[in-house]
Amino acid sequence: MTDGLTLPITYDQLMLLLMGLFMFVGATRGWRQEFFSSVVLLALTAVLVRPELAETVADYVNKLIRMILAFIQGFPSLDFGTLEELYGGIELPFDSNNPYPLLIAVLVAFVLLSYNIRVKLEGVTAMSRVLGGVLGLFNGFLVISLFREYVLRYFQKAQPAFFAAGEPAPRVSLAVQSVPTGELLAGERWELVIVLLGLMVGVVFVSMVTGKPIGNK
Repeated sequence: MTDGLTLPITYDQLMLLLMGLFMFVGATRGWRQEFFSSVVLLALTAVLVRPELAETVADYVNKLIRMILAFIQGFPSLDFGTLEELYGGIELPFDSNNPYPLLIAVLVAFVLLSYNIRVKLEGVTAMSRVLGGVLGLFNGFLVISLFREYVLRYFQKAQPAFFAAGEPAPRVSLAVQSVPTGELLAGERWELVIVLLGLMVGVVFVSMVTGKPIGNK
């Protein structure tokens, strides 16, 4: 008896899916915002060409975080001896010898922040949307490629003996456990959907009767 069911998704399929999503979002944002995202993502690729840059950045980030935490723990005292003692006792959140977890965190945080910034879309022309879609496609490729490279380089740093032995690159997989196999609208779920639809219809009806569009004060 098998342990579970397997749904295989290849890396190429995942890349095409994410690139399509980024292309769609880029078309809604316009080329200017996508161009800014492209510049930042291209800057993040510099650490692949010059790995020492990543170690330097991680070292400075560690020092900055340790300094901030030392001031917070020592507040309101500003005794430099106490602050220095606190600074030395704080564990480093990131290892400067293996800075790729920091880069993964920076990459994910930038994508979440960049693609959740609301802007006015009234001035976005059709050509801007087309160029934004093209840049979004490119940005999607950069995001998943950078994520892959950072993860692989992290494992190369964490397990150098394995990679030095000439072994083929290991397969990286993600397992999702305890996925329910029942019907989507079984039992009380169907009743919940009906209630939610009823509430939505009620809100729309009240808006039409009162003459106040939804979302306006």
